[in-house]
Amino acid sequence: MTKKSIGVVVVVIVLAILAISIVSSVVGVWNKLNRNYQAVEGGKSHYSAALNTCTEKIKGVWEIANQYMKHESETFIAVAQARSGYDTAREAFEKASAEGKDTEALTQAGAEVVKAAMAFRIQVEAYPELRAAETSQENMRNMESSVNEIKTALDDWVVTIRDYNTYRGSAWPSMIGGFMKKFPASIKYYEGEVQKLDVNELNPENK
Repeated sequence: MTKKSIGVVVVVIVLAILAISIVSSVVGVWNKLNRNYQAVEGGKSHYSAALNTCTEKIKGVWEIANQYMKHESETFIAVAQARSGYDTAREAFEKASAEGKDTEALTQAGAEVVKAAMAFRIQVEAYPELRAAETSQENMRNMESSVNEIKTALDDWVVTIRDYNTYRGSAWPSMIGGFMKKFPASIKYYEGEVQKLDVNELNPENK
């Protein structure tokens, strides 16, 4: 074999190795982008599931409140208004989700649900007749847990979005991702405060 033939073989081998490396790298980028993108979608599903659970727990506490409180009292009216606020926020999120709104709109609507759920929890926990009722104690604990869960689920959802954006925006994935229409250059999300409540203002004992 001549030196020229050997040189051609070497070049072919080098090019083949280079091509395999590039293909492997591209596949690796696609796989990681896909995992991160699916994590964002999973975060949305987790939040939606937590929201359904929270709604059921709030219904349980509401039924107890409905039994133990006088309907014409300020106590009942305050709790009823807080529950109405939660229902309105939840319905707004569900509507935005059904209409296919973008992630920024969904996370903002989700943050409003968390805020409304926490407001309901504060109103309910302010009244000793509910805390003291034996039948309501477990419901109260379940509600507290579920309210914490939707906030955690929202926080986790935002973390998955940030992870996706960080990786998608890095040099090589940014170049490769430009040819992959499935993966947006970035996913916008609500960056405001989730918990922005004046507890003293919401607590009737301080009024």
